[in-house]
Amino acid sequence: KMTVKNYLPFYLIGLYPVALILGTLISEILTLFLITLYISDCIKDKKKFIFNDPIIYFLILIWFYLLFNLFLSIDFQLSLMRSIFFVRYPLLILAITHFLIKSPEKSQIIFTLWIYALTIIIIDLYIQFFFGKNILGYESPWDQRLSGFFNQELKVAHLLIGFFLPAFSFFFQKQKRNIFLYIALISYFIILILTNERSNIIKGTLILIIFGMMAPYFKIKIKILFSMIFLGIFSLMIFFIQPLKVRFVDELSTMEVDNSLINYVILSNYGPHYLSSIEIFKNNKIFGTGIKTFRIACNDISIKKYYPNDDHRSKSGCSTHPHQTYFEILSDLGLTGFIIFSSFFLYLSVRIVKTFMVTKDLLLLSCGAFYIVQLIPLLPTGSFFTSFGSTIFFINVSLIYYSFKKYE
Repeated sequence: KMTVKNYLPFYLIGLYPVALILGTLISEILTLFLITLYISDCIKDKKKFIFNDPIIYFLILIWFYLLFNLFLSIDFQLSLMRSIFFVRYPLLILAITHFLIKSPEKSQIIFTLWIYALTIIIIDLYIQFFFGKNILGYESPWDQRLSGFFNQELKVAHLLIGFFLPAFSFFFQKQKRNIFLYIALISYFIILILTNERSNIIKGTLILIIFGMMAPYFKIKIKILFSMIFLGIFSLMIFFIQPLKVRFVDELSTMEVDNSLINYVILSNYGPHYLSSIEIFKNNKIFGTGIKTFRIACNDISIKKYYPNDDHRSKSGCSTHPHQTYFEILSDLGLTGFIIFSSFFLYLSVRIVKTFMVTKDLLLLSCGAFYIVQLIPLLPTGSFFTSFGSTIFFINVSLIYYSFKKYE
């Protein structure tokens, strides 16, 4: 039957890019609605949908550990909400997978809405780049970077790399010779670079290269050409557009690092945060200090020994979070949490590769590439436990899970 309730879940999933721009509250309400519809559907049909899987078991284990760790947190109130409500992510994965398995023909609604939203976001970013303001009159808080509809927050590139390629791959699998898809892909890549979000540009480029090299429809020569074109665009833009040159060449070339990767990390903007998280971990090896407590724990440690002649860096180790997923997990959840999370990350990565080698599914490839690249060590990240980053991450995990289930 063509009822509003039958189509509502797909429109809700399709609205996630817009919801994340509007704010955390809107995206969380969207998630709550989806989970409620999923539970209602299960009760109505008297079925248990696709719960029996190690991925869900891992996430439930993580949730139980977060609840246990909550009582060891140095600030119970600060850790409370994120620990308790982490359960929404395994439920979101089950909800999205349930509706896609139940009505796969409606999946086009999701990706069509994503493409429409991303097209507007990309056009808006070009307007901000060329005219200094976006269509709402927003100026970026940093004139070398783009913010678009996010106004004062510099995280639009994260949204782009989280949603564009899954939507692109869905339509590309159906229309491989559609020239507009290639134009859209190049337009996306150029504006991604122009956002000047260094870490997300590197991740976005790696994701595209993985996608291009692993997509099964082209000969190896075409794949190599594809990668060279994107790397060529990347290199030319960095050397000929001054704000990009400043971020990717000038800032890095002035660092006195003696060609040492470790020194690059230590002397980077986020180096003090990484070192602070290591020192916190050393004092709380087994269970950490609790989710979201880095901002408190960093006040009680010193990183002076790493910067004996640099008072500025030695005093800049505090922040809201360590800006790197692994360091955040180590400092917040200790070695126990790190082992649990790393086991989940590794298990899912291996399963993605194995399943793709059999199915050659482009949606799995695009979401899997996003997932794996997000887990590259040392590259700066947002907080893993914030709603914005986690929602994008687990929407991609949901599509990965769906890709597994549809071939079983």
